[in-house]
Amino acid sequence: MVKSKLGAQGQQGFTLIEIIAVLVILGILAVVAVPKYFNLQNDARKSAAQGLVSAAQSQLSLGYANQKLNSNYGFNQYDDAGFKKECDKVSITGNASIDCKASGNNATITGTVEGQTNTGSWNNPEG
Repeated sequence: MVKSKLGAQGQQGFTLIEIIAVLVILGILAVVAVPKYFNLQNDARKSAAQGLVSAAQSQLSLGYANQKLNSNYGFNQYDDAGFKKECDKVSITGNASIDCKASGNNATITGTVEGQTNTGSWNNPEG
């Protein structure tokens, strides 16, 4: 039986065509995947900003409930100054921020995470 020289050595490497084909496929994947990755980051920031607004709304609701259960809490929902004091307790620092503006028995809450902003409000259940 005669063995060919190529069969005895086997394949030694990739051809130039194979390498170019792989690079083209990787380039196409990069062009498609990278923009989607950046959109995911923006969506995550928007969701985080909404989470901050929801957390602030919860904090104001807890303060309200605590005031209803304990009159010594020191914050009266019907008093603008007291409500502003409670709204001022809503804060966060770093790459994210919360801005809470009290007006009467309502609050406007703005959450910002690395440039992405979301706005919500909290209303006094009795107001």
